[in-house]
Amino acid sequence: MEKDKRKLNRKGFSMVEMMFGASILLVAILAVLYSFISLMSLNESSKNLTTAVNDAQYALEQIKSQSFNNIPAFISSYSPTQFANLSNENITFPGPVYTSTLDTITVQITWNERNATKTFSTTTRFAQ
Repeated sequence: MEKDKRKLNRKGFSMVEMMFGASILLVAILAVLYSFISLMSLNESSKNLTTAVNDAQYALEQIKSQSFNNIPAFISSYSPTQFANLSNENITFPGPVYTSTLDTITVQITWNERNATKTFSTTTRFAQ
């Protein structure tokens, strides 16, 4: 009878219960931390892609400001030294197609992100 009274008066958790609870809490914290780090990385990638899109749009606006007959000369002498927004950023115009009434221009932006080369390209047409 006295043994039953001691069990009833005992309050709190045992050491095993505390260790089990702490391990569950640790797993939950690690999952949240991993999600946070992944979201930070995704945010950086999204920011870099937005920058690349803006730089490509800027280059297209520069081409658009040229007269139609001057576009091939402008592209061949284009110097993208003003682009330094991304790590090792490079802008190229791969395979432009020139016709008498329609020019098809592709702007390609490459940059380094987390030890990998990323690429964004967009194509547009300029009509005479």
